[in-house]
Amino acid sequence: MKNFQRRAVLVAVVLSAVLAQSPAVAQHPTRTAVRPTRGAPIVALIDVSRIFKSHSRFKAMMDGMKADVARAETQVKSERDAIRKRAEEASSYRKGTPDYKAIEEEVTKRQADLSVRVQLQKKEFLEREAKIYHNVYQEILQEVDYYCASNGITMVLRFNGEQVDANRPEDVLRNINKPVVWHNRNLDITQVVIDNLNRRTSTVPHATRPGVGAYNPHR
Repeated sequence: MKNFQRRAVLVAVVLSAVLAQSPAVAQHPTRTAVRPTRGAPIVALIDVSRIFKSHSRFKAMMDGMKADVARAETQVKSERDAIRKRAEEASSYRKGTPDYKAIEEEVTKRQADLSVRVQLQKKEFLEREAKIYHNVYQEILQEVDYYCASNGITMVLRFNGEQVDANRPEDVLRNINKPVVWHNRNLDITQVVIDNLNRRTSTVPHATRPGVGAYNPHR
């Protein structure tokens, strides 16, 4: 579980699909998509990684989960210490005696039980993390869909707006390989989406619980 926090990077990679107009439009037959006016941009850009970093409810849910991970690790460490001390008690008995065998069997069973519990906890936390990412990503899609339908935008492409550190080879390579070479800053709707998400989700009850409370981009 000590490497658990690194899983956020892997999950973020899984979510690296290009944003396009969401099927949610079909779920709202009363909504009429705004037609682009002459001269208005119909393509916009969005930095999804930045949205995740700035999404207040997402950060609250992740912080809550990390606290649970830390508590679980503390419990596991405490149990391991107790098992080690119990194993040390066996040294006061001769090998092969009933008391020695009883302690040996107890230690072996407790170690096996702890190993199973740790594996189950890892699986539970990874599934919980994936669910948080999934739910928040769906909120992002809904917000982008609503904003684009309201402003006549017909396509949204993902880009990375992070500053490049020339002293870091991975940053330089990412900058060279980025699909968007140049863009008009007016096409970047990232901050608008961030502001709308944080404003709307602040009214959702139990904000730190993943999957609780329906996100509504129309509020």
